[in-house]
Amino acid sequence: MAANHDSGPVDEIIALARAIIDECPSCAGKASRIAMWAGEIRERRPSRAELEALVAATCGTYLPDGQKASLIEGLRALVRFAE
Repeated sequence: MAANHDSGPVDEIIALARAIIDECPSCAGKASRIAMWAGEIRERRPSRAELEALVAATCGTYLPDGQKASLIEGLRALVRFAE
């Protein structure tokens, strides 16, 4: 997916989640949750605990703890700069 420099990162996350829903029916549930959380990021700033819950719900045991921590920190940065 090519980056659209006219849209913000939250818009790109939502677009990517929608593409995943269309292309991978078995991933639709998790992609829907990602789209929902991205929309909420736009509306309000989720807490660290909420971001940790998002990572736990979407990544489960697929990522090692170090990568989960990095992902959470990246999401916190996204939240700070969300449009």
